[in-house]
Amino acid sequence: MLTVSSPTADINKRGAVLKKHAYRICFAVSLVFTIALIILMKYYGLHSLPFNMTFNLGADVISLGVCTVLLFSFMDDTEGQSDYTRKFVLLITATASVLFSDACCWLFEGRPHMRIYNIIANAVNFSNAALLICFFWRYIYTALKPKGRIMHIVHRLMVILLIPDIFFCLVNLFYPLYFRVDEAGVYSRLDLYPLSQIYPMTGLLFGIITLFVSKAPVKDRIVIAMFALIPMANQIITGYRYGYSTQYPAMLISIVLVYGVLVQKREKALISTEKELYESKVAVMASQVQPHFVYNALTSIAMMCTIDPKTAQEATITFAKYLRGNMDSLKQTAPVSFETELEHLKKYLYIEKLRFAEKLNVEYDITVTGFMLPQLSVQPIVENAVKHGVGMKKKGGTVTIATRETETDFRVIISDNGVGFDTAAPKKEDGRSHIGMENTVTRLREMCGGSIETKSVVGEGTVVTIILPKEGQINEDTLS
Repeated sequence: MLTVSSPTADINKRGAVLKKHAYRICFAVSLVFTIALIILMKYYGLHSLPFNMTFNLGADVISLGVCTVLLFSFMDDTEGQSDYTRKFVLLITATASVLFSDACCWLFEGRPHMRIYNIIANAVNFSNAALLICFFWRYIYTALKPKGRIMHIVHRLMVILLIPDIFFCLVNLFYPLYFRVDEAGVYSRLDLYPLSQIYPMTGLLFGIITLFVSKAPVKDRIVIAMFALIPMANQIITGYRYGYSTQYPAMLISIVLVYGVLVQKREKALISTEKELYESKVAVMASQVQPHFVYNALTSIAMMCTIDPKTAQEATITFAKYLRGNMDSLKQTAPVSFETELEHLKKYLYIEKLRFAEKLNVEYDITVTGFMLPQLSVQPIVENAVKHGVGMKKKGGTVTIATRETETDFRVIISDNGVGFDTAAPKKEDGRSHIGMENTVTRLREMCGGSIETKSVVGEGTVVTIILPKEGQINEDTLS
């Protein structure tokens, strides 16, 4: 049957792709601006320019390079794109755009044959400045999260007022409104120039007001205050003194300060993630050593002490090694070899075999072992196969553990011919803990880029496949 995708679905798909590569696109834009500016400066030369223009160009190209480096640091961060980080990346990109257009204005200044390009560069620069302030406001609004209807109205007002502001900036392409470029190619401000500063100054002013009404932590507000006050002070100083233009480098200084805070937040988030991973491993270990399993194992061993003392001794040693393996997993911070995981799994199945006897049959179909996976990631699946698969069947059944290798991944396949279940049905509130499986899925994804596929038929059995991409594999010899 032929399926035709809807326009909405296509748009959503393109939007998802664009969002995934947004940081890389921003970096590419800034890199193109940097390279283009260097080429333009080399082509036109700086030897004939006065000192102030050379200074402005130098400040712009250095600042543009810093923007490119900052964006490069975000380029591969495609998974955890928080709204805060996205707004910050857009702010850096807007800064790169305005730095490029500002530098072009200085390069074309005083060149009669470049008069048209000078007009275009200045009109675009005015528009870019408005966009920069808009992104600046959106960043503040996201970072400080001010509440209240008035602040919501202010937020919408900043977006709405951007459109007429850019319109009047672009009017200068056809009619001198804020500035003019004479026949000699020299730029000069006109009487209406202060009107072009209303939107930028309004955005900065709203930013300062937001600092006082926000309930965000004091440290965050202090950082934002520096972010807003540095360019505002610079704008007041240089706003009516054409010659030295440092407002954009001044904003970049603020961006670098915020970037430092962002790095600190990321480090704290990383520490928090590592803590959660450790707690997850503790939970996994606890889920593997449920009280009923300990009771059943000890009961089986106690019975063997009378019937078969030699087997009881062997079972006691195996059970002790099994518990030690669970404890040792707390110290393991990296994936382990499948052989290691399999040896631990065999100890678990040995103990379960004591309990279920002939009702539990275990088969191994191991064709490949040269791969890594998180420790204790197979056992929760095998445990479910034993307890809720063949264990629930009157005559028992067989649990099979197999491994396979494809061109792109390694696979661990755990199958049973037990009672099966409906995979589409919601989880039953049966009092059992599902934390073992949930943590297994999380650790497979985070540590190896792996996943789990489950297929089950009621009355026939279940097949669970652990998929481990070869791209996520690491060399066991490099593990510390």
